[in-house]
Amino acid sequence: MTKRLMPDDFYTTDTASTKDVASRAVSAWKLDGEPSLIGRLENFTYQAGPIGRERIIRVTEPSHRSVAELEAELDWVSFLSERGINVSAPTASDHGNLVETFETADGPFYVSVFPKAPGRAFNFRRDWEPEFHRALGELIGSMHAATMVYSPPEGARRRISWVDEIRDVGQFIPRNESVARREFDTVMDWAEGLPTGPDRYGLVHFDLHFANLFVDPPHTITVFDFDDCQYNWFASDLAVPILHALLSFELPSTDPSQQDWFYGPLLDGYTKHMPVDDEWPRRMPGFVRLRRVDLFAWICKLLDVDNLTDEWDVRAMRRIREGFNNREPLW
Repeated sequence: MTKRLMPDDFYTTDTASTKDVASRAVSAWKLDGEPSLIGRLENFTYQAGPIGRERIIRVTEPSHRSVAELEAELDWVSFLSERGINVSAPTASDHGNLVETFETADGPFYVSVFPKAPGRAFNFRRDWEPEFHRALGELIGSMHAATMVYSPPEGARRRISWVDEIRDVGQFIPRNESVARREFDTVMDWAEGLPTGPDRYGLVHFDLHFANLFVDPPHTITVFDFDDCQYNWFASDLAVPILHALLSFELPSTDPSQQDWFYGPLLDGYTKHMPVDDEWPRRMPGFVRLRRVDLFAWICKLLDVDNLTDEWDVRAMRRIREGFNNREPLW
C-alpha cells in the first residue's frame, strides 16, 4: 500500500466509489436511510438505519483484505457471538452472504455489515474505574476460553499469524530509525522463543483498544472491529489495552509493569474464564513492547511520520519513541 501524505481531513473523507458502494450495500442488506461516513483508515466505515436499528457498513479495498480473509474473520466473530459473548457479529445480505463484492470504476470493493454495538463510546472520565476494568477482563477471558474450542471451517483460509503480520509490516520501518529497528529485532527474537500451547496461543482480536468497544452503563462492554484478528498469544489481547492506555491517557506511571488497574481488577476478571500462571503477567511488558513496535511499523506503513497532523497520531508517536528507550525487561 502506498504511504499516504495525510491531509487534515483524511479520516473523515471518502471517495465517490466508496459512497456508491455503501449506497448499494444499503439495498443489498435492505437497510433504511442513506449511509453516512463514520471514518476511514484501513477501511471505510459508514452507518445507516434509524436510531435503535443502526447498521455499520464496512467497505474494504482488495489491497487490504481478500474475501477469504474477511470470511475467516467473520466466521470466528459469528462463533463468539453464538457462544453468548458480547461482540458485534456480522449480518448476512439479502443473498445470504456475509461478504458482498461490488464492482466500481476504481475496481472491486468488499462489504460487510454489522449491527451497531449497544451503548456509547468509552469515556475515560466516566469509565476508568475498577468495575470497568474487571468487566473488560471478563470479556477478553471469555473470548479466549471460547476460542480454545473453535475450529475454522474445513478447507477455509486461516487468518494470518503474528510472525507473518509483523514481518510484513516491519519492513516499513525506515532505515534511519535505528532505535526502532533495534527494538524490532530484540522483541522478535524474544517472541520467537515463547511457547505456543493451545492454552496460551490462538485467534485474538489484536486491536482491542478503547475505541473498539462500546460501554452500555454501568459495565456491559461490546467489542467490535476484528479486522486485525490473527493467531497470536492470548496475552497480546491484554497488552493492547495497556499500551493504548499509556499512549492515550495521563496515567500515574508509564511503566507497563506498574499498572495497578491491569494487574488488579482486569486480571481478576480475566481469570474468571482463563487460568493464568505466574510467568505470563511477568511477561506482559514484553508483549507491550512487541505491540508497541508493531504499531510504530504500522504507522510508518500508512502515514508520513515526519508530517503527522492528527493530535492522537502525534502524541502516540512521541510516546512510542519514549517507550523504545525504556526497554522493559524481557522474561
